[in-house]
Amino acid sequence: MIQSLFPDVGIDLGTANTVIYERRSGVLLSEPSVVAFDAKRGNKVVAVGRSAREMDGKAPDRIKVVHPLRAGTISDFKAAHALVTTLLQRALNLKGTTRPRVIVGVPGCATDIECKAVEEAVSQAGARRAVFVPQAVAAAVGAGLEVDKARPAMVVDIGGGTTEVGMLALSGVVVLHSIKVAGETLDRAIVNRLRAEHFQIGSLTAERLKLQLGFAGRPLGREPVRVAGYDQVAMGPRSRMVSEEMVGEALVESLDAIARAVRFVIEATPPDLAADLLETGITLTGGGALLPGLAGFLGERTRVPCSVAPEPLLCVARGAGAILATPSLLERVAPQADRLTRWYRSIRLGVKESYSP
Repeated sequence: MIQSLFPDVGIDLGTANTVIYERRSGVLLSEPSVVAFDAKRGNKVVAVGRSAREMDGKAPDRIKVVHPLRAGTISDFKAAHALVTTLLQRALNLKGTTRPRVIVGVPGCATDIECKAVEEAVSQAGARRAVFVPQAVAAAVGAGLEVDKARPAMVVDIGGGTTEVGMLALSGVVVLHSIKVAGETLDRAIVNRLRAEHFQIGSLTAERLKLQLGFAGRPLGREPVRVAGYDQVAMGPRSRMVSEEMVGEALVESLDAIARAVRFVIEATPPDLAADLLETGITLTGGGALLPGLAGFLGERTRVPCSVAPEPLLCVARGAGAILATPSLLERVAPQADRLTRWYRSIRLGVKESYSP
């Protein structure tokens, strides 16, 4: 009875989307990580999540649309607080319960101060306890990898702001590498590619092009897509066709950076452990894993089998919830928030932790 009243909730606090997951009920909520404030009403929160995202780029001057997380870290503490508090309360209202235990997946580059800010927001939203776990670990568990074995479990979590590449074994992080290249980087690359041809589009249009025409490796032969934007030559709004090849060209540099990060982790892994990757392979998670051809592209670059996890968007939240429900695993992989940064530098198995801007 007590367990039903106090559920265990996992949160994937992502740059692009926030997912809230309860182990027995599944996904309670998945919303864009966006908050809108009204400047003329004392910066009162007027929208959070999907409704706030719809205002992005279209709202009047008095409405300030904020993305609280940039490149995997909190860039606006007030907005992040509003995001976590509102979405968690919304999820708990849907569930009909209060005061859960909450576990939050955090990027490898998260600071103690950022973790404290999230902890405070989670507590004020009604949680009776908040703990943290590295996103790479949560993603691996959520993907069904055996992180407690001596054989390697390698995960590449491609989110909205960062890509985290983790090599895990014996419930610990052997190598962790974070880069600020992910979904938003791909969107900006498409914007810049069209701007080079004197045609401006917004971030939402760029994301749509990525989803409709994006690929890694070889093009799929899809038809061009017509998009609306601002023609800098004609000095007015116009529409034009965008080809699959153009989008593919825009993504090459960012995808190469992700491939280099994956190779870095493999090269930094002890040889005996790395050799087993030929059997265990690499698992892709996060929204970026859905890019057509990416698994094959990374497989060719690393010469290691690569596959996409089932429901990659949910892996971090699902894994966080599973860790919270397994006390023995939680004890080994979830440090206290104020010790998180030092923990990354002191894990056994010869940790090599790095963070690239």
